[in-house]
Amino acid sequence: MFTVVCSLLILLAGFTALAGLGLEDLPPLAPTRVSVGATFPAAAPDVVEQSVTAILEQQLNGLEGLESISSTSRQGGASISLRFSEGDPELNAIKVQNEVNLATRRLPQAVSRQGLRVRRSSDDLLMILGFSHRSDEYVPTFLGGWLDQSLRESLITTPGVGDVLVFGSSELSFRLWLDPNLLEQANLTINDVSRALAEQNVLAAIGSIGAAPAPDGQLLTLPVQSEGRLRSQKEFENLVLRRLDNGGLLRLKDVGRVSLGQRSYGRQAMNLDGERSVAVGLYQRDGANALEVSRAVKAELKRLEASFPPGIEASLIVDVADTVQANLDRTVATLRDSVLLVLGVLVLFLGRWRLAMIPGIAVPVALVGSLVLVRMSGSNLNSLILFGLVLATGIVVDDAIVVSEDIAGRIERGDQPQQAAEDAMAELAGAVVATSLVLAAVFIPVLLIPGSIGRLYQPIALAISGAILFSTLNALTFTPMACARVLGPGGGKLPRPLRALSIRLREGMNKLQKGYERILKRWLGRGRLVGGLLLTGLLLTGTGLATMPTAFIPNEDQGQIRGYFTLPEGASLERTVDVMDRIRRVVVEEPEVRTGNFYAGSSFGRSGEDSGSFFLRLQPEGDRWRDDQSSEAVRRRLTRAINRSVKDARVIVTTPPTVRGFSSESGLSVELLDRSGGQLSLKQFERVARRFIETAEASGRFERVSTRFDASSPRWKLELDRDRLASLDLDYGETLREIGASIGGRYIDNTYEGSRIRSIYIQLDGKARSSPNDLMGLMVRSRSGDLVSVENLATLTREEGANTIRHYGLNRAIQVTALPAAGVSSGAAINALELAGERVGGSNIALAFTGLALEERKAQALTWLLFSLGTVVVYLLLAGLYESFLDPLIILLTVPMALMGALIGLKLRGLPLDVYGQMGLLVLVSLAAKNGILIVEFANQRMKAGLNLREAILGAAVSRMRPILLTAVTSLAGFLPLLLADGTGAASRISIGTVVFSGLLVSSGLSLFVVPAVYLLLKQRSLKLNQA
Repeated sequence: MFTVVCSLLILLAGFTALAGLGLEDLPPLAPTRVSVGATFPAAAPDVVEQSVTAILEQQLNGLEGLESISSTSRQGGASISLRFSEGDPELNAIKVQNEVNLATRRLPQAVSRQGLRVRRSSDDLLMILGFSHRSDEYVPTFLGGWLDQSLRESLITTPGVGDVLVFGSSELSFRLWLDPNLLEQANLTINDVSRALAEQNVLAAIGSIGAAPAPDGQLLTLPVQSEGRLRSQKEFENLVLRRLDNGGLLRLKDVGRVSLGQRSYGRQAMNLDGERSVAVGLYQRDGANALEVSRAVKAELKRLEASFPPGIEASLIVDVADTVQANLDRTVATLRDSVLLVLGVLVLFLGRWRLAMIPGIAVPVALVGSLVLVRMSGSNLNSLILFGLVLATGIVVDDAIVVSEDIAGRIERGDQPQQAAEDAMAELAGAVVATSLVLAAVFIPVLLIPGSIGRLYQPIALAISGAILFSTLNALTFTPMACARVLGPGGGKLPRPLRALSIRLREGMNKLQKGYERILKRWLGRGRLVGGLLLTGLLLTGTGLATMPTAFIPNEDQGQIRGYFTLPEGASLERTVDVMDRIRRVVVEEPEVRTGNFYAGSSFGRSGEDSGSFFLRLQPEGDRWRDDQSSEAVRRRLTRAINRSVKDARVIVTTPPTVRGFSSESGLSVELLDRSGGQLSLKQFERVARRFIETAEASGRFERVSTRFDASSPRWKLELDRDRLASLDLDYGETLREIGASIGGRYIDNTYEGSRIRSIYIQLDGKARSSPNDLMGLMVRSRSGDLVSVENLATLTREEGANTIRHYGLNRAIQVTALPAAGVSSGAAINALELAGERVGGSNIALAFTGLALEERKAQALTWLLFSLGTVVVYLLLAGLYESFLDPLIILLTVPMALMGALIGLKLRGLPLDVYGQMGLLVLVSLAAKNGILIVEFANQRMKAGLNLREAILGAAVSRMRPILLTAVTSLAGFLPLLLADGTGAASRISIGTVVFSGLLVSSGLSLFVVPAVYLLLKQRSLKLNQA
């Protein structure tokens, strides 16, 4: 009764833990990221690099737990990304904010006035929502303004949302557009208007009349309010610039116009139907649960839907939670199938439903019980834990099968059930404990792995270890009790059809056992041949491991396509929109695309009127069951079709990475670092990068190797004649600022419009700054008050330069993305990139892998260390249990056989050895050793009982053949759904399933012959040495 109660308590605790577990696809693998953003209006990239980026990088470098620091300096601003390998994410963000505050006073005033943005960030683009309307319904700025004012605030406060970005528009601001001719006629410059605006747009604090200290008898104290801000378009238009000679007033509307427009222009978007669109991108906060965040966002949208303006249509372009949920559903279905197959095998091979029920109960007890450990560890229920449970399904019944099958055999031979259970446990308890300790011990090194690799391996190890713990308790307590109570000679017969099949299977097992005994008798006399074959197998296995293609995490079909396009540098927004529309027309013809949004003026991590991007959502996975309907097939089709139709732009079509948080596109990411100490110009550095790309492409291992860096962007260079400025009494800095405000615009201040804070920007009207002549015709004011034409003090020449300057680890860097060709593993591709770097690099160039490529390199270094540590731990544990260094060596000879089987399976299916396969290898160490333990344990017991060495090993191997094969068959049945997986997330399940299935299949068969032969050979030599 006590054992039944314990099992029920385990189930109760497990179901209680399950109720409190959240759901996620993968645990947070990427390091914590904090980003810093700075705005420097109209500043060139090199100016931003020197005056903003370098200062911030120096201040931030050296923060505790900082793994990497990268930055991008671009026209008008900078962004810095910091990744932390350790530390609380919130504390990391606070530390960054503190350092930024210290650096602010060293930054240009134009930067510090607008403030620097520090936020916990992520590349985890969770959702994209598209909003569109017919072109004749609203003015162009309406949609962006409505989203910014009504929707963005609600979405960004949703729990788990890290950031909300509006694509295709920007927040509303007051824009003051000035006419240079009218300014000159009024004897004004843009600086005069700026000063008038600063003087008259003020936030005044007057105080209170009658406030203390006040004279005696003061009865009232009343505050005085004064509105100094300009709050509407009309108030800005009536801003007084100066008094005229005739007593009249010159107002802003006399020299320009005012509009409530976008804070920044140069962006446009459309949906799949070609309608004007604005999209909202929601980025998941690092560590947040994608399913919960998606549900919260959809609930908030449903609440707000009633308040949408008439004619506004919303569409879901990207929702990562769909893929997450589909992957979890498939994995749960795999677990269900695995449990049913294991139970079916038990019933058929054990022949009686009562006998099958006893080890069958171990499955729910062990699997549900393991969830208690998952809950205690603080983890959510994710795909990796479910993988562990699937693997455990075929393992947890092993001990119960060995015990119950042995007890049933004794009862059939006439023993009383109680006595049969006691005798069996006296004989089997040691082997059960040994195998369980070995199974669990192999995962101990996994728990010590730091970083993202540890976060990837540990859930699987935790699930399997927990299941083994509870299955061992079940085998030592519940199983013998249940056998003693419910088993009897011939009890629990199956229905007739199943009984006939079961009888044939058991008869076949008996014949196999007799045949095995005959073969083994001959085999035991050929120890030297066995040793030679074993050494050959070890050599082949070592060679296979050395040449096996490797990968990190396999690419999965996520039902999304992404792309970006770049026109020749300097192309206008109008040309980019035309290219965007041509790409859209091609995409519309692809039947697998469900929805999509296209953006001109912004791309992945880059902005500019000559670039753009698009996001496509494919048909549901259930409707795309053919190979030519996969996301990869669609990507290849679109790439060919777009390249045929679009010749004047470079278009890259890609799929999102399987693991989020590292990069926004799939492929290998590598940084070329300039270590020359400033000796290389950007053009020279670009030439090195082009040689690197050409060398990598020449290897034939890549579909595409590319960079978005271009040091040949056309531009104008303005040079002021300092001598001329001095003779005309012009201030050099003031002159540059005045020209910059005219052409690039200037942020003046903030005001309020309704309940919203609005920025104020001043700039010349678009038609007055569209050509070089417009710039040279500008008027600037000297110290003496005279207006001077820029043409009289400056020259304007055409040159080339970079639109963005990237840093990685405080070095100038060029980012290169490489997409391996079909059939080329990512490990082989990384090796090819390293070789290309060695050929073109020299002492001035270094290579730094980032993102998933970096994680794969870490995994390669750790995998074999883990495998070796696991094997050593198992060896030492067995040596302690058997008080022998020889017995563990014999047992662990099964491990290379399992490795050989795993490699054969991967080779036959054309798969690389990725991290899931590597985890499968670790599982195989314990699975393979288990068979050796059963044989060695019983051979030792027989020798202690007085049998000679040959009879002991022969009898042990023959008697253990049945439980070894039976446990192997149940484990293989449990692994079968992984081996044959399909649908969302199938690649990872196939990888780990192939390794454990083929490895166990080969090792189970070979161990029945190799372990007895080696046992006899080594024990004979050991006995001779002892006698000598």
